[in-house]
Amino acid sequence: MSYLTKPVVVAFALLLSQQASAASLCKAGLSGITLIEGNYDPPASMTPDTERFKPGGRWPDDLIEQGWHNLRKAHAPLRLVCRYKDGKQETVLLPNGTDACVLKPGLIINCK
Repeated sequence: MSYLTKPVVVAFALLLSQQASAASLCKAGLSGITLIEGNYDPPASMTPDTERFKPGGRWPDDLIEQGWHNLRKAHAPLRLVCRYKDGKQETVLLPNGTDACVLKPGLIINCK
């Protein structure tokens, strides 16, 4: 039975890593996000390459999806700035190899 131990551990680790990437990078109370590439002065913010809204088109109420794709070609480092309704902001450094970030209804952002 020990020959099955390694494949089971590997499968479990892969399952956990996929679940971890499903968590949102920003907390609740989000008012906006900005994706910044490189170490430029002034910062180089990236506009989303996909945006879909319900009829009415108001952000965030009618948001279906907002996304940034093909990020491996962007200048590193990539930073995600989460702006909150209370005026605070939080910066998250995205790992090298991040290729896409997608904002979904409920203002949940996932990067992979």
